[in-house]
Amino acid sequence: MRLLLQLVLLSNLIYMPAAFAAGSSFNSYDNLTLIQKNYWLKLLHYHHEKSRADGEHFFLSPQGKTNPAAELEATIDALKDPNAQAGWFKYHPQCVFAERLNFLTQAGLLDGLIKKSCPEFDEWKNGLNADFITLIFSSSYPNNPSSLFGHTLIRLNQKNKSSDLLDYAVAFSAIPEKEDPGVVFAFKGMFGGYKGLLEVTKYYTKVNEYNNGESRDLIEYDILMTPDELDRLINHLWEIYQTTYFDYYFADENCSAVLVDILAVPFNLDDVNTHQRWYYLPSEMIKAFKNIPGRIKSEYFRASLKKQLEIKLNKLTSSELQEVQSLSTKKDLPLGYNSIPVLDSVISLLDFTRYRTKDQLTNDEKLVFRKALLRRSALAQDTNMVPEVYDQNNRPDQGHEPQKFSVFTRTEKSHTFFGIELKEGYHDLMSNDKGYDPFSQFDFFTGSLVYDKYLNRISYDQVTFVNLISLHSYRFFDPQFSWAAKVVADRIYDLDCDLCHKINARAYLGPTIKPFKNMAISMMSGVFGEASDHLDKGHRIGIGFEGSMLFQLTQKFKIGFFDELRFDATKRIQKDYYNNAGFKQSYFSSTNTEWRFESSLVSKFRSFQTNTRIFQLNYGFFF
Repeated sequence: MRLLLQLVLLSNLIYMPAAFAAGSSFNSYDNLTLIQKNYWLKLLHYHHEKSRADGEHFFLSPQGKTNPAAELEATIDALKDPNAQAGWFKYHPQCVFAERLNFLTQAGLLDGLIKKSCPEFDEWKNGLNADFITLIFSSSYPNNPSSLFGHTLIRLNQKNKSSDLLDYAVAFSAIPEKEDPGVVFAFKGMFGGYKGLLEVTKYYTKVNEYNNGESRDLIEYDILMTPDELDRLINHLWEIYQTTYFDYYFADENCSAVLVDILAVPFNLDDVNTHQRWYYLPSEMIKAFKNIPGRIKSEYFRASLKKQLEIKLNKLTSSELQEVQSLSTKKDLPLGYNSIPVLDSVISLLDFTRYRTKDQLTNDEKLVFRKALLRRSALAQDTNMVPEVYDQNNRPDQGHEPQKFSVFTRTEKSHTFFGIELKEGYHDLMSNDKGYDPFSQFDFFTGSLVYDKYLNRISYDQVTFVNLISLHSYRFFDPQFSWAAKVVADRIYDLDCDLCHKINARAYLGPTIKPFKNMAISMMSGVFGEASDHLDKGHRIGIGFEGSMLFQLTQKFKIGFFDELRFDATKRIQKDYYNNAGFKQSYFSSTNTEWRFESSLVSKFRSFQTNTRIFQLNYGFFF
C-alpha cells in the first residue's frame, strides 16, 4: 500500500508541470483585461461572436473563427514554435502576424520568446515609409448602381514625399467574375457571392480609376495619429494582406465596413466600427471621424477630370466652344494657332475622352491631341493663374442621414388620410442634395401606413423595394443617358377602387439636360409592368414616357414637376392609357428635417378629362 502511494505521488510530480502549463495556457484569454479582450476581438474582426475574416490562413486554431480564446492559445503556441509556418507564403507566424506578436508581447504572454528575423515584412514596411494616413472618399458613380453610395480607401502618406500620387493606397473591393451580367453581379454582391480582397497599390492608379476613368470627385481627409497608432495599422494591414479575404456583402461587409474594422485596431474606435444599421455606408465612416475632436487635421478636394473639363468649357464663348468641338475632330491645327483657352479645352476634352473610352481614341483624335500638346507647350504660361473653385456640395460629411421617418396628411376626392412612413434609405430626387450628387435617387425598403377617415380603415399605402433614378447630364463630350428603375407596391388611382394596390415595376432610359447648375430637365421612356387582382387581366404591360423638371431654388428650397404617361400594350394602345402629372416642393428646415408638399392629377383609364386630385403635406426627419 505504501509503495502504491509512492507511485501515485511520483506520477503527480511528473505530470504537475505539464498540467500547470496547460492550465496557464488555457487561462490566458480569461486573464486578459476587458480592454485587452476587446482589442484581441478587433484583431480577429469579430462581430456578433464570429469573425468576418473568411480566409483559412487567418486562423491558427480550427475553432478560431468562432472561439477567440482558442485562437489566442493557438497563436501563442505558433509564435513560440521555431518550425511553424503561416499565411499564403508560409512564413514563420512571427513574420505574418506582426500585430498579434506586438500585442501578446505587451500583454506578457510571450515570455522566453526567441525572436525571428522577418526580412520580407521589414522590406515591405520600410517601402511604405508611412508618416500618417488620409481617408479618401470617392463620390458616387451615377451610371453604376453598385457605386451609388460612393467608395472609401486609405492613403499611406510617405515621409519626405514629392507627390501624393506616389503614395500607397489601401482599398477593400469585391473581385467579380468578368463574365457575370448585371443581374448576377447585383445578386452576388448582395448575398456574398464574391470574395473581397485588400489591395495595396500606388495612389495614382486609384486617381486614374476613380477621378479620371469614372469621373468621381475625391475628397481627402488627413488624419492626425501617433507613431504607435501608425505602427499598429501597418502591422495589421500586413496580417490581412498575407492571410485572408472577406466574403463581400454590398450592404454591411463592403469597402467601408471592412476598412473601418481595420482602422478600429490602431485607433480603438468602438463607436466608429459599431454598425448602427443593417447596412454600412461610406459616408458613415467619414462622419464618424469628423465627429472625433482633433482627428482630422486638414481636408482637400480633388475634382474629377469631367468637372475640370466642365469648368474650362463654361468659361468659353459660344464661338470658342464651337471651335473646340471642331478642332477636337480634325487631323490638323491651323499653323500658328495661339488661343490658349481653346487649346487648353481641346487638350482637356481629348484627355477626358481617352479615359471615358478606355484609351480608344481614333487616329485623328490622337494626332490632334499630340499637336495641341506641342503647340500649347510653346506658348507662354499664365503666371497669375488663380486656382479653380469647384462645387464641393457632394462632401459626405455634410449630407443628411440615410433613414427617414415621416408623418403626413392627404386628401383625395372626399377622403382624408393620416399616415406614417419609414424609409430605410437613402436619398431621393426631392431631398436636400447637399452632401450627395445632385438629381439622383436611391430609395430602398420604404413602407407607409394610412388611416382613411372616410372608410374608417387602416391600410398599407406603399412599399418600395427599390427605386433608382440617375439624371446624368447628356453632353457632347459625355453622351450618356439617364435611367430609372423601380419595384414598388403602390396604390391604384386610375380605376374606381378605394385602397387598392398593385405591384409596379419599370425601367426607363433617356436624355437629361442641365441648362443651369441647379436645374435638370429629363425625358425618358421604357417599359413597365403592373400586377393586381383589380386589373382586367390581372396585369398590365406596356410602354411609358416620363418627363421631369427639377429646380434647386435655394439651399433650403427645391421644386419639381413630373408627368408620366403609360400605354397598356396588352390591349389597344391608342385607347388604353392613363397619365399622372405631379408637382412637388421641399423645404429643408435643417440638414436632417424637411417639409414636403405634393399634388398630383391622375387620369382615369382612357381619359384625360376625369381625374383624381391628390394633395399631401409631409414632415420628415432623417436619422
